Amino acid sequence: MQQPPPPEPPPRPQPPQPLPWGYEPPQPPEPPRPWYRHPLGVFAIITGALLVVGLLANALNGGGGQAPAPAATAAPGVPGATAPPPTTAATTTTVPATLADRLGQAAQGELAAVGTVTAVDAEPGGQVTVAWDIAEAATMGLTKNQARLGALRIMRAVKQVEAGTGDDYQGVRLLGRFRLPGAAEPATVVRLRFSKATVERTEFSDLRYLEAYDLADGAVIHPAFRG
Repeated sequence: MQQPPPPEPPPRPQPPQPLPWGYEPPQPPEPPRPWYRHPLGVFAIITGALLVVGLLANALNGGGGQAPAPAATAAPGVPGATAPPPTTAATTTTVPATLADRLGQAAQGELAAVGTVTAVDAEPGGQVTVAWDIAEAATMGLTKNQARLGALRIMRAVKQVEAGTGDDYQGVRLLGRFRLPGAAEPATVVRLRFSKATVERTEFSDLRYLEAYDLADGAVIHPAFRG
């Protein structure tokens, strides 16, 4: 009886073949990035967070407000219930300035630095009287010029106020006061009288200061203020 032949030995593994120079084995593909790492995913996350914060803020602000108190009204049939009195706006009445006030303000505005109005007496239909203190200048000659200018400027103010208001008057009298050297109190050194007709036809310009006293219907001038 023959015995079976022995099994063949397994084939020997082939030695690895040397790779060519510069060869790199292929790399496996990278796995895809998750959605939240994409630009659109980041934008969606930020937008959602802002939306949630806004909703929370609105909820907190809306819950803290107070409803306006209802207006108090009188309930019909309930004794003692009265409606609040209606509020009335405060009204102010402006008393118009008198003729004397208007003349005093206008005369002082015209006088400026050459004098100060001290008194005005004016009644519609009567005589207008304006008294003023003549401002002292560096020399007596300049002081006399300021007295003439003061008379012209006061008359200019009187003419403007009378023309604007239409108040009737009989005439105008001016009284200029000045404290003379050695005197304790101011004295009246200029007295002028103007009729209504003279006021209406005369132009009381500063350029006519040398003839200021001649424009009046009557003038009484202290010797120290003549010339």
